[in-house]
Amino acid sequence: MAADRAREEVRDIVAEPKKQLKRIKDEIQSRTTEEDFVEYDLDRWMDEIKQMNVDIKTMTSTIVIESDDECEWKRMIKVRKREHQSHVSKSPQRSEKRVSEVRQLDFNKLKARSQRQIKVDGDYGAIGASDMKLLYCDEDTLSLTDRAGRTTNTLQSSGLYVWDICWSSFLDRFLILTPRTLHSLNVQTSEVTQIKQTSDNKKEDFLRCTCSHQNLLVSFNHNGSVVEEWNMSGEWRMTRRWKPPVSCQQNEVIDDIRFSCDGSHLGITVKVYGQSNQLHVRDRSMNILNNITFPWFEYGYMLVSLPNGQWLTHEWKSKQLHVTDRDGKLKQTLTYDKSVRRIALLGQTCLVLRTGDNELCFHDL
Repeated sequence: MAADRAREEVRDIVAEPKKQLKRIKDEIQSRTTEEDFVEYDLDRWMDEIKQMNVDIKTMTSTIVIESDDECEWKRMIKVRKREHQSHVSKSPQRSEKRVSEVRQLDFNKLKARSQRQIKVDGDYGAIGASDMKLLYCDEDTLSLTDRAGRTTNTLQSSGLYVWDICWSSFLDRFLILTPRTLHSLNVQTSEVTQIKQTSDNKKEDFLRCTCSHQNLLVSFNHNGSVVEEWNMSGEWRMTRRWKPPVSCQQNEVIDDIRFSCDGSHLGITVKVYGQSNQLHVRDRSMNILNNITFPWFEYGYMLVSLPNGQWLTHEWKSKQLHVTDRDGKLKQTLTYDKSVRRIALLGQTCLVLRTGDNELCFHDL
């Protein structure tokens, strides 16, 4: 009966806030039991509960009953949920508001001793982070740790020489890039799966990777670096490929590439051997919107995208850290007390620095 079907659809819509509340409740119980939470988590849970309260109050206006004059019994009553503009993620106003609502990071806290430290092995610098976990390389292993600095899992790397690590919320996986292969790591099962392999021996090595939604960007390690964009849904097909002079100039190398946190822009660091290093802020078509020139540094500059639209760039194996705004304008330069190999942002406010003396230093900003 049409009425029974419509009643069931209404029940499904009304039950959504209840499901959301259970998810939040389960996460809070799990994280507090393990003492694996920081101030950012409390703020996020509160924001989610407030949003759910708004959803419940507007529930009556989200259910629309439509009926047709024609007596077509299967379609006589149709229930649909009306989308509110405030819930549409594609709205530019919504995106800008989200950036402005993110708490500003206090980089002056980097001057104090890190709250947590983990000793690591070897000269391997690659690290990557999700909201919950940090994945880093030791000499022969891949290790997962939480924000409390407790190692939760250690995996044999099977001889993988890891160049880069990034987190894909689309896949709910870590992506691990080696010179010739791309792998995924399922955090729940600890399963490492090879996704891509460079079959052409003449093709240059992979160097860096970054992803946003279903899109993955991979850069290659050579003068006149090429950048490829792959769609991670389905068959992992390549959708775009940028070559010089669009990706960079023929005499330049891309050291690092990162999506902005909202996926609307790219941050790219490039170097011209013996001359200079640059940070480019680009649109999704690789057009340069702004750039900053830094002094020549042999090892290049690494890059981290921050949730408030800013960028953090640093010289590999140096102490200098540079903070730029979302438009690529330099805002702050500070000196860390140790040389820094790589940096990852764990969650929204925990900065993890892998230092030259083989430590992971956790700073809650």
